[in-house]
Amino acid sequence: MKNSKSPSSIGIGEIGVIKEEGTLTIYGLGSCVGLIFYDTRTKTAGIAHILLPGPRLPQDFTNELPAKYGDEAIKALLKMVGMENSKDFFSLKAGIIGGATIFSAAEDGPTAIGKRNVEEIRKQLEHLKIKVVWNETGGSAGRSVSFSLPSAELKIRTLSEGWKIVSEIK
Repeated sequence: MKNSKSPSSIGIGEIGVIKEEGTLTIYGLGSCVGLIFYDTRTKTAGIAHILLPGPRLPQDFTNELPAKYGDEAIKALLKMVGMENSKDFFSLKAGIIGGATIFSAAEDGPTAIGKRNVEEIRKQLEHLKIKVVWNETGGSAGRSVSFSLPSAELKIRTLSEGWKIVSEIK
């Protein structure tokens, strides 16, 4: 886990957390998903760089990457933003960024990792009744994502469009 007031770059399978002030950034999301949680009550934000939808394979013993699998990343991210025991997520805002199809051969079936990542994250957030307020998923372009406090500003970058501020879904 990274916890810093200075800009932090979050690598594959990692989670970063900031409180009140700072910036968390994921560079180069392809089929991976950046999952953002922002607790408006405590002014705490976290971001997870999710590689695979899950579940973890029995032969995978890599516990040092809490966000490698989507099903585990949500639990770890909730814990790191201080909401692991919460039953009501009224103050929590979520964002899902990424899940692109980078190679045309991977558009369908079990090789469609980006699509499967997004579907798994959405399913779990719906089950927990966590509201998704930022969403930019799918397509064929890779993205980078940056979330900053105290502004609670989400920015997304693609090579073709550069950085843009993403508004909440109404």
